[in-house]
Amino acid sequence: MKFLFFDIECSNGYNICSFGYVLTDTNFRILEKKDIIINPESKFVLSSKGSRPKIQLAYSEEFFYKQNPFDFYYNDIKSLLTNKNYIVFGHSINSDFNFLNIACKRYNLPIIEAFGYDTQKMHLKLYKAPHALSLENIIDDLEIEHNLTFHKSCDDANGTMLVLKHIFQEESLTIEKLKSDFDDCLVKNQIQPEKIKRESFNDKVDKLRAKYSNMKFKAKVAFADGFKKLPEKEQLKVIEKLFMNGYDYTSKIFYCDLFIKDNVAGNRNGYFKYLTSKGKKIDSMTSEKFMSSLL
Repeated sequence: MKFLFFDIECSNGYNICSFGYVLTDTNFRILEKKDIIINPESKFVLSSKGSRPKIQLAYSEEFFYKQNPFDFYYNDIKSLLTNKNYIVFGHSINSDFNFLNIACKRYNLPIIEAFGYDTQKMHLKLYKAPHALSLENIIDDLEIEHNLTFHKSCDDANGTMLVLKHIFQEESLTIEKLKSDFDDCLVKNQIQPEKIKRESFNDKVDKLRAKYSNMKFKAKVAFADGFKKLPEKEQLKVIEKLFMNGYDYTSKIFYCDLFIKDNVAGNRNGYFKYLTSKGKKIDSMTSEKFMSSLL
């Protein structure tokens, strides 16, 4: 088993320009450290509204633009994050997963289904900080000695490693305890199942109407408030009777040819009266009379 620490930097808050990682054994001996520099194929916007940059990246814009874009490195990054022999860690890891998802969508690549522990959450849980801290502030808070260049991805990954190393040593943490005690710090990046669209009332009406597509409707019918208060199944039964008898249905009084009145309090009768007073030609019939005509 090995530990993989990774970090991502972006050119503008969402387009990836570097993926850095550190691979260690379980004693935190560094086996590999690398910065994958990526052409973001976007402008660099490192501050808001043209003010002084909030961050300073480790390389020049010209150097970034000379590199290959994200899709060139996709397989390498995916292999790292999904290796079953690695336990993955990241500082505010959900943000980095989100950057990866944006890149995958942009380049029409499958989402990288990975999971990893968030060391920011681990620090917050263990040391009861008043709020989630930046990596630099956590390192200062834990008084960890370092020679890192922050916002250089491989160095930020290295800093994340130093934080976890400190936690393991100070809290006598083991891999077994990590899995049992910090399950709430494990973040999963998975493909979200598409939400099943609930069939709306109008969808059901359209489905019924399609059964009578050969019918030439003689009038479009709208109902007053009493009809709207019926259970949905009862409304659909009535609407199908409309179709069977050569009538179409609309929920919009403005577009109807025939308005079915009732004595139920509501706004629809009033709107019908308003439209007809303005010269709108709409026939009307009582609910009792119309319903008996459909039998």
